[in-house]
Amino acid sequence: MPKALFEDIYLSIREKIKDGTYPYQSFIPSESELIGMYSCSRNTVRRALAILADEGFVQPIHGKGVRVIWYPDYRDVIGSFDGLYSFEEYAAHNDMRPGTIVREFERLVCGKGLAGYTGFDEGTELYRMVRTRSLDGFTCQIDTSYLLANIIPDLSPTIAESSVYKHLEEELGMRILTCRRQITVGLANEEDRRYLNLGPFNCVAVVENQTYNSDGLMFEFTQVRSHPDTFRYCVVSRRQA
Repeated sequence: MPKALFEDIYLSIREKIKDGTYPYQSFIPSESELIGMYSCSRNTVRRALAILADEGFVQPIHGKGVRVIWYPDYRDVIGSFDGLYSFEEYAAHNDMRPGTIVREFERLVCGKGLAGYTGFDEGTELYRMVRTRSLDGFTCQIDTSYLLANIIPDLSPTIAESSVYKHLEEELGMRILTCRRQITVGLANEEDRRYLNLGPFNCVAVVENQTYNSDGLMFEFTQVRSHPDTFRYCVVSRRQA
């Protein structure tokens, strides 16, 4: 599936913000100027600007234009809990090298206890996989995922090491739409200590995701256990008028 033009425009403007071409508190070119620069429609420009606003790079100001509000910070990360990114997309957005190792992979039938924990119906066939994730060579999280077997019958460890979301969207034509998240802190377990090199830390950040497609069907439940040193997200909040 070719990348949409608005994504290219988003990436281009984002890079110009990050390299200082459009510095902090400056105004980026107007919509009309961007249309001319990228030879595209107004709607395409607006879609690109909407992503930049959602990620905290810019803020539209009525009657004035679009102002840069992103300030360079070595600790900053791109991607928020309001967005729905694959691990590979998150790494690419932050100019980091992703790595994935599949530690466990199996097909099973959802029992009563697992149904109560994940939200899947008892008796449903699922894939279960445990993956460790790294950024620039540092193992930062452990993902335990359950996916509906009937919506991705050809799932394999090879696909799991690449990108399940990319396979679903580009090969199977699924639209991934919504994710419900719960964020907590938990005591580190034996698996955390084995894979995450926690050092003096005795806890991990825990994010549980229930992910839905465009039909409103929950097809994935994932628990992500993250190293405290690398668990940092930037969330853009807006005060309602």
